[in-house]
Amino acid sequence: MASLLTVHDLTMRFGGVLALNGVGFDVRRGSVTALIGPNGAGKTTVFNCLTGFYRPSSGAIRLTDADGVSVDLIEILGGPFRRQDLRSPRAFGRRLYCKMFGGAALAARAGVVRTFQNIRLFKEMTAFENLLVAQRARVNNNLLAGLLSTRAYRDAEAEARERAWYWLDFFRLAEDGNRLAGELAYGRQRRLEIARAMCAGPRLLCLDEPAAGLNPNETRELSEWILSLRRGHGVTVCLIEHDMGLVMEISDQVVVLDHGQVIASGRPEKVRDNPVVLEAYLGVPEEEGR
Repeated sequence: MASLLTVHDLTMRFGGVLALNGVGFDVRRGSVTALIGPNGAGKTTVFNCLTGFYRPSSGAIRLTDADGVSVDLIEILGGPFRRQDLRSPRAFGRRLYCKMFGGAALAARAGVVRTFQNIRLFKEMTAFENLLVAQRARVNNNLLAGLLSTRAYRDAEAEARERAWYWLDFFRLAEDGNRLAGELAYGRQRRLEIARAMCAGPRLLCLDEPAAGLNPNETRELSEWILSLRRGHGVTVCLIEHDMGLVMEISDQVVVLDHGQVIASGRPEKVRDNPVVLEAYLGVPEEEGR
């Protein structure tokens, strides 16, 4: 199976702190890949680099489409303004867009969309409105078309509404469509955030601890939805998760991080029995460490 995402030698420094040190792994198209590791291992930093919230210090993050055409997400984000950028309107515009709207917007346009460990819904908007907002980059935003209410503009708006209701129904949230997002139960807010991400049309869906705070029944439903997204909608999923039962059940590949480095990767059963992984999670008994 071909790789959708290739991360190579990813390094991230915060001043004198080396948060990521040469991280590398592949995410195969149509697969579920889990990033695991103890607290402080660098998992969220990797996600922030993949989704445009951080620009890595060095390395490459390549996203490859079905035709084999790849783009470097780090290159898309650009860096500080340089004098030579003035000679290239495209480079100047990309850096200006990134400064104005953030790298996450550029990553999402490239097809990398995420959820968050701490839910970030627009809580004073309805569930339906949250899903419409997620589609702003996909619909016709031409001001003149909107003022004139052209046929193309009306068709795009109708398609956005239809897509929003589809994902509400998929996640069994249709009855909550006109309720404020902040009024929904915690588990339903979790589902709504994933539905909102799906409305953005991701090629790679990054889920940051999607099972956090869910009860066992909700976690079981979550695993079914993730597998359904992969099998029925061709979505490639990369997730950070501490629920090892969920990870072992749904993952095709597990990547283990510790102190900003990859210490193991492979099939779930292979990683589960790896002594290096057990040591990272459980520590070395005192008598063995002497």
